[in-house]
Amino acid sequence: MELKYKPSEISENESFYVERKKIPYYGNNWHYHESHELMFSIRGEGVRIVGDNIDHFSGEELVLIGGGLPHLFKNEEKDVNSSADFIVLKFKDLLEESSIFALPELSEIKKLIDISKRGLVFSKSTIDKIRNPLMKLSESSGVNRIVNFINVLHTLSEEKEYQFLATEGFHLKNNSKGEDRIQNVINYISSNYVKDISLEDLAGVAFMTTNSFCRYFKSRTGKTAFQFIREYRVNKACQLLINGNKSIAEICYDTGFNSLSSFNRIFKNLKKISASEYKGKYMNLNA
Repeated sequence: MELKYKPSEISENESFYVERKKIPYYGNNWHYHESHELMFSIRGEGVRIVGDNIDHFSGEELVLIGGGLPHLFKNEEKDVNSSADFIVLKFKDLLEESSIFALPELSEIKKLIDISKRGLVFSKSTIDKIRNPLMKLSESSGVNRIVNFINVLHTLSEEKEYQFLATEGFHLKNNSKGEDRIQNVINYISSNYVKDISLEDLAGVAFMTTNSFCRYFKSRTGKTAFQFIREYRVNKACQLLINGNKSIAEICYDTGFNSLSSFNRIFKNLKKISASEYKGKYMNLNA
């Protein structure tokens, strides 16, 4: 697939990369890398894309992404509460061509790494268990760094409360050569989702005929372009529903839908609850 390949941030002097970051916003590229990635969002919200899964994220969230799985966490500088605070951990399972998780004592961690190929989002109870160990890991050095690293993965390997993100059949052949057409299309959608977007518009961005583009986009993302746009709009609507005092009707038109009935139908189909129930559920959780 033609998407951004991101070189490893693990230096030759480190077994893995871990850092806590506080930045205004993030999420410029849909990308992949050979490293496994644990993303602990402390503050921030936006749209998360992992493989063929699109969803809204907000506040504390813990996601494990297996190596090679394309992903994007995108919030924007103009968004309300866009300031981001997160810890990112990146690691490989190879050390001199052998898997460090092949040790019998680490077999449960290896199982965790294997199932992370689809991407995993963990429960709030898991976050409560892992929050302090992750903070400790991000601040540690030397031998303690290794001990804390194994402790974090061991804790996660014992957890059963998680959800898969990418569908079981999702598979991509990564190819970093050529123009990154998919990234250009995602950028276009994220900048123009409030407007009417035609198939001709998207095909033009990708420099393809409409028929070729439809086949190309579906084969690379597992979705049609209009499925992708609908899910992107709904997840931006989720972001607006839990921020500010806009009515559902206003949010409907602010996210590119042409009618309230269409918005309500698509929202409920994707989220399994109505927009008003979604907002009420979030408000009850906060209370």
